[in-house]
Amino acid sequence: MNGAPVPARSFHAEALAGKVVLITGGGTGIGRATALAMAGCGAKLVLAGRREILLKETAELVRLAGSEAIAVAGDIREPEQATELVDAALAAFGRIDVLVNNAGGQFQAPAEEISLNGWRAVHRLSVDSVWNLTREVATRTMIPNRSGLLVFMAFSPRRGIPGMVHATAARAAVENLASGLALEWSRFSIRSVAVAPGSIMSEGLEQYPAEARSEWEQGVPLGRLGQPEDVADVITFLATDAARYITGTTITIDGGADAWGSGRPVPAKELS
Repeated sequence: MNGAPVPARSFHAEALAGKVVLITGGGTGIGRATALAMAGCGAKLVLAGRREILLKETAELVRLAGSEAIAVAGDIREPEQATELVDAALAAFGRIDVLVNNAGGQFQAPAEEISLNGWRAVHRLSVDSVWNLTREVATRTMIPNRSGLLVFMAFSPRRGIPGMVHATAARAAVENLASGLALEWSRFSIRSVAVAPGSIMSEGLEQYPAEARSEWEQGVPLGRLGQPEDVADVITFLATDAARYITGTTITIDGGADAWGSGRPVPAKELS
């Protein structure tokens, strides 16, 4: 597979000065790349996730980039731990200006083999916990401050992905949540945007066989899989004043894959 070089700094070093950003799933992949991109713009970071060692690694990288960060290990699926996360963020920095709902999890399986428990597990993390944390952040700091940005993670292609119907259904739900909150909470000057990454070369994608990754790459008009930085720079841009008029929409970051379609042949018919 063709890799992509990490681009030079894309933003002014003080583009996010004074902003406090909470990123779930901040220990690896898109979460870590977003933390570093925002740290390079002067933002202070609250890094959340279940693996403390990875969060601390990201926090140290943020400090090396010249900014501040705290790492808060926990499971946001548990409401009390989501509350403790927000408690820690407010104790450290006094406010949260940007929430990046990056945490999620899924597995690949034929639709007929996805059990109710498997379905619920994916939706509990990707939908239920996302709403709970979003509401906690909004009611405790963004609504009182009359400002904020909510970022939600959708999927591309946006029309469905074979073997991932449980996950794509969950991401479609949060994409709709993003647009609904933009309509409701604009009266509080809160913006809400979904980003829809395609196949991104990160820890999550590496769990799949090489042949599957090669197949996905063939469906990308730009000719390569994405890098975490490709998504991180867009999220960072959304947090800057340059994006102040962007809300209630989904931004697709997939090298053209959604426009192309699934990029794969239809499955062969099975005869009884």
